[in-house]
Amino acid sequence: MTSETNQDHDQEHDQSAALGSYLWQVFPFVKPYKARIGIGLLLNGLARLFDLLPLVLIGWVVDAITSQGEAGTEPSVFFWFGLAVLGTFLALAVFQSLSDYCLDTMAQKVRHDLRLAIYAHLQRLDAGFFEERQTGDLLAVASNDVDNLEYFFSDVTTNIVRLVITFVGVYGFLFWLDWRLALLLIAPLPFAVVAVRFFAVRVQPQYRKARRAVGEINSILENNIRGIGVIQAFTAEEEQLRLVAKRSRQYVDAAISAARERARFIPLIYLVAGLAFALLITGGAWLTATAGGPSLGNFTTFVLFAVRLVFPLFIFGMLISQIQRSEASARRIAKLLATAPRVIDHSQARELAGVPDKIDLRGVDFAYSPGRPVLRGVSFELRRGRVLGIVGPTGAGKSTLVKLLLRYYDPGAGDIRVNGQPLPLLQLESFRRHVGYVSQEAFLFYGTVAENIRLGSPEADLDEVKQAARIAGADEFIEQLPARYDTLIGERGLKLSGGQRQRVSLARAVLRNPALIVLDEATSAVDTRTEELIQANLLRFKQGRMTVAVAHRLSTIRNCDEILVLVDGTIAERGTHAGLLAQGGVYAGLWRVQSGESGAGSRDCEGPAAGTAAASTLKAVD
Repeated sequence: MTSETNQDHDQEHDQSAALGSYLWQVFPFVKPYKARIGIGLLLNGLARLFDLLPLVLIGWVVDAITSQGEAGTEPSVFFWFGLAVLGTFLALAVFQSLSDYCLDTMAQKVRHDLRLAIYAHLQRLDAGFFEERQTGDLLAVASNDVDNLEYFFSDVTTNIVRLVITFVGVYGFLFWLDWRLALLLIAPLPFAVVAVRFFAVRVQPQYRKARRAVGEINSILENNIRGIGVIQAFTAEEEQLRLVAKRSRQYVDAAISAARERARFIPLIYLVAGLAFALLITGGAWLTATAGGPSLGNFTTFVLFAVRLVFPLFIFGMLISQIQRSEASARRIAKLLATAPRVIDHSQARELAGVPDKIDLRGVDFAYSPGRPVLRGVSFELRRGRVLGIVGPTGAGKSTLVKLLLRYYDPGAGDIRVNGQPLPLLQLESFRRHVGYVSQEAFLFYGTVAENIRLGSPEADLDEVKQAARIAGADEFIEQLPARYDTLIGERGLKLSGGQRQRVSLARAVLRNPALIVLDEATSAVDTRTEELIQANLLRFKQGRMTVAVAHRLSTIRNCDEILVLVDGTIAERGTHAGLLAQGGVYAGLWRVQSGESGAGSRDCEGPAAGTAAASTLKAVD
């Protein structure tokens, strides 16, 4: 099933879900602040009380004006009415500001907790998840969607509470004042409920499309900004602009569709409000003019309260729109948090005792997708103090083997054991803290050189950092930087060359003093002189640890204790550098090409491996 089909299936499923069903799934993040919420809602209720009191006072003023007798015209009476109105506004200001503060601070804390929970969950997910998802889409969830929910918890929930209290309070008071006028005012409300339901059903899918489009736009922009140099070099600006415009149009179309539904909804609300007013003015005025009807002051209060009820109707329409946006964000967040990592600690996993000094692979098979094996029957043993080299043509499975050693994936068949224990039965953190890893594309973070080297060893002092840099051959260029180890190297270390980034990454692994160091093309971007220096340092560094070195450049691994030659996911040859050259097979063919010997020399290879060597040699040269 394609991802597009999956999306369609999700849409059909979500359309049947009740409005707010996903919002309830993020409410556990609100629970720790229930006391703050309770105080905020109580203060909000008091604010609403003092917000409505002036309307009652105005009705009393009207009755005082129209009443007969000396007491009804006494100036001091109106002074006290004015003072009472001023007091209600002051109380409203105090209670509303305190309520807003309580709910706003709660929303900020919830946003903080939610963002940390998302990031912590992302760190637990396996490598396969990130290979299948776009970075920009994940950033949209952790940033935009979380911000949407912060707005929901601070403003939308406040408005919802205000709306409920206003409706309940107003109608309760009006029924107490005159039930006949209250019935006139409430009669059109069923039409408003139908209109709101119609709007909610029509606009919800549009907001889901809009949130999905935002994630896709972020992914493209994040990707293109990182690769802007490549885009410019290949004059692909127009084509990339077209792709961005296509995704942006999807967002615009969804937003316009939602706006169209809002535009249809507003006239319905006006119609309901107009009907309510028409009934109140017609019936209410008639009742007021007849004997036994409400007083003029009470009728005035009714009209003023009716105005207050109409405005919440418009707010309610706006709230439905905002709830729909928040629901779309909550859906994406809930789905992300519900994603379970495929590589996890086994229920019986325990902490690795001591330091790893032996790793065994026994008949390991692996495939990213069924029926397309990447590794088949790979077996080897690595002990402390030994260096294992892995070579082979592009696509042979070298990097996949590294991912299995780091337990980014679990093998489909076979067994990986550390100190005789199955790797899945060891707690991931207890194993990985003994690993130093240098990837093919050295990834550095925004910060100083020292901060990047200390990534896995934050407690290390500057002398230890410098020692690791010397072993990695990085101290020479670091000392020439403007602020040396305190130099900011920019996002992803772009202020450094590829070779410099590799050496900083290598220093990071060395500083950790790991029991297992994994080097995946760790010196592919450095010059020959620097590579020789790093090799000499690493040979001394290998004592007391296991080293795995993956390389295309055979000079990098010629001094390894054992070399594995991978071809099409299987170990075609194994042995030392000298022994493999003597075999005259795949490795020997690769060596002839890289060492500059004539192609004719490969014809001297004897045996069936000679043909494989000739075919593989062309694939191996990058």
